[in-house]
Amino acid sequence: MFFNRKKFVKNVTKYLHRVQQSPHTVGYGDIRVYPTATGFLYFFCILALFLLGINYQNNFVLIICCLMLAVIPYALLDTYRNLKDLTVEALPTERFFAGQSVRFRLHVGSGKTHYAIRVTPADPSAIEEFHDTVTKGNEIGITFHPQERGYLNSGAYAVTTVYPLGIFCAHCVIDFNQQTLIYPRQLTGMYRLTERASDKSSRTSHDSSTARGMDELSGLRPYRQGEPLSLIAWKQLAMQRGLLAKDFTATVDDSKYLDIDEIAGSLEEKLSVMTYACMQLTASNMLFGLKLGSDIIPPAQGEEHCTKVLEKLALYGK
Repeated sequence: MFFNRKKFVKNVTKYLHRVQQSPHTVGYGDIRVYPTATGFLYFFCILALFLLGINYQNNFVLIICCLMLAVIPYALLDTYRNLKDLTVEALPTERFFAGQSVRFRLHVGSGKTHYAIRVTPADPSAIEEFHDTVTKGNEIGITFHPQERGYLNSGAYAVTTVYPLGIFCAHCVIDFNQQTLIYPRQLTGMYRLTERASDKSSRTSHDSSTARGMDELSGLRPYRQGEPLSLIAWKQLAMQRGLLAKDFTATVDDSKYLDIDEIAGSLEEKLSVMTYACMQLTASNMLFGLKLGSDIIPPAQGEEHCTKVLEKLALYGK
């Protein structure tokens, strides 16, 4: 094929590349309009009809040629207007693991309807998207399939349209410098929580209330059906404060760590198993810390702690 659209769009995107602030409204200075392969064929037909009409002095053919020429400015203007005033805003990315599909999302807000909008990434490994109609509140984006952990940048991508006749293409380069952190892929494997030497030596001086197997009262929470009656806070019930249950925290887990040296396999396998363990421990609401050589994250629990651990795993050795 004499015209490679993807290669052409990639070269134009590289030439016009510049980073914008989100949100960004496509204006006059952002749009470039050029003929498509169909457009070049259309122009060739006009030229052929013109030469045919001149050679044979056929007025009917010349009238058709003039009508075809009259369509060009209207098609050019409509293609330009279809892309103009398109407001694009980068949306936050979600949590992704290596091997998963990563979609950089864009929110489109405009007071009019845009037709035949195509999003073409500069990265050939990414997947482009096509939308027949885009109205206010629509979501568009590009999809990647990263196989390695670490930061992933969306790069620049072209927003194009060939509406209404397909003989012209309006082209705009968008780059919000979006990036997301790809966590190691999850790999089911054997792991165990270990203690640091300093924790072992200090444990002997703990009070009997914090000995192994004992729990500490951390607060009150709503009572769940089926829980032991011994957990009910009877004093609170007598004060007519509702049915509450005592919430205990096991101190035995306060010094438990995921240690990379305690897991077998290559570096990536170790990180993958630790990622799996982090997700499992977080789902069980357990306290755990992280030990990656000299890098140590103290024991904690919750989604915020999980995110901190995953970020450390994703960037380890990078």
